[in-house]
Amino acid sequence: MIYNNTSKNLNLNNDNFAVILDFDCTITSPDSANSWSVLENPAYVSLDFIKKSRELANFYYPIELDFSIPHKTKIKYMEEWYYKNMDLIIEYVHTRSCLVNCVKNGNIKFRNGCKDFLKNLYKLNIPVIIASAGIGNVIEEFLKLNNCLYENIFIMSNFIQFENDNMLPFNSHMIHSSNKNLNQLPIYWQEILKQKKYYILCGDVVQDTYIINKDDFSHSLLIGFFNDKTDENLGHYLQNFDIVLTENSSFYDVSNIINTI
Repeated sequence: MIYNNTSKNLNLNNDNFAVILDFDCTITSPDSANSWSVLENPAYVSLDFIKKSRELANFYYPIELDFSIPHKTKIKYMEEWYYKNMDLIIEYVHTRSCLVNCVKNGNIKFRNGCKDFLKNLYKLNIPVIIASAGIGNVIEEFLKLNNCLYENIFIMSNFIQFENDNMLPFNSHMIHSSNKNLNQLPIYWQEILKQKKYYILCGDVVQDTYIINKDDFSHSLLIGFFNDKTDENLGHYLQNFDIVLTENSSFYDVSNIINTI
């Protein structure tokens, strides 16, 4: 089902807009492993790592989804979770080879229609920003494996650095679900976006709307994938996204929406 609650009239052409995409459960399907959990593969990592990683998720993930928690408080919890999880990865996953094997052999897959969507945007030379609170190396490897790491794509995410094959301690600014924003892009890509009149954003949680500055909302189309099994939180999505896609929505729906505005 498609909920369209916007009166925005965007006059799109191939030269005047950019696309901003979340990765986990947006580019990927709701039943896919995410760019963190895909590393929980017992064929390549210890059961101790999997146990500790899932314990963190069981504690922090409900906080991430809780609409009653103030945004500033949620930021504190998300920073705790993401840094703790990254420390576990550095400690237990160890190597780039292990990471690559987990991606190659993990249950991570595109949302229906997304591969064609990315291919079409590449053909039209439309800039694509993947703004993810996940692990950038996982996203990069996944796109490479699917021959979708196109030149028009920039991945804004948490990248692990390596020395030879070994992971180095993570010393960068951590991007998490409550702080990711286009202001974190390199200047080169910020300048590219400034040349565009409109933004199309797709995400699966309300926090994804924070990627775009509020000053840009009037000339942006915010599309939300509502992956919940119940309607309990649908109202929050309708309040924050211009268009909400439910059930088994695909990027063919997104393409149709773009083609009609």
